[in-house]
Amino acid sequence: MVAAERAATLVVFLPGRGGAMADFEREGFMTTLRESGARVDSIAVDAHLGYYFQRTVIAQLQADVLQPARQQGYRRIVLVGVSLGGLGALLCERDLPGSVDALVLLGPYLGKDGGLFDGIIASGGPAAWAAGRDPQAGGVEEQIWTFLGMQSAVLPPTWLLCGRRDSLAPGHRLLAGLLPANRVATIDGAHDWPTWCALWRDLCLHSDLFQAEKSDGVPLPLASAAITP
Repeated sequence: MVAAERAATLVVFLPGRGGAMADFEREGFMTTLRESGARVDSIAVDAHLGYYFQRTVIAQLQADVLQPARQQGYRRIVLVGVSLGGLGALLCERDLPGSVDALVLLGPYLGKDGGLFDGIIASGGPAAWAAGRDPQAGGVEEQIWTFLGMQSAVLPPTWLLCGRRDSLAPGHRLLAGLLPANRVATIDGAHDWPTWCALWRDLCLHSDLFQAEKSDGVPLPLASAAITP
């Protein structure tokens, strides 16, 4: 997983539904990290849809990636999730609070039920809607909004990056209202890699996400990890 010359920061990539570990290397995410000057290590995780259906994705992520990374000395872990992987990143913070130090959500899946979003808006927003709710009530979409309504103020630094024509935009707009404005970025794009690549590049080059990691060092090549049953 890790080469000898280890950086202090590890970036962990979670793919979307139907995606694969190789997507991030193919789409140039590591190249962008290198060009930004960020001294980090990175790993892409084979967190496929089956782990979400089995509800084992977070336990496996902890056992196979996060816990070993801490044991190997990483002081900062940045969890980057695309689409379904964005939901996974939020579930990780919900189930393992404090296990990572920053979240980057690219076009995250936050539900597609317009009735759910309408109910949240009618209630006055996520915080008002979530007040008094059982955190385990409903399906995963309701649960994640209960979590966000209750805990958004104590999330680790979290960036939301999405295209304005994304089919999941209603959920993105609700989440944007819970985050600092300087940690929300949108462009005229859809739910696709060209949009996410452009947003990721801008984040790496121009935000303060990797400010502490930028130096003359060259990041290590992209590694890969498989979450195993």
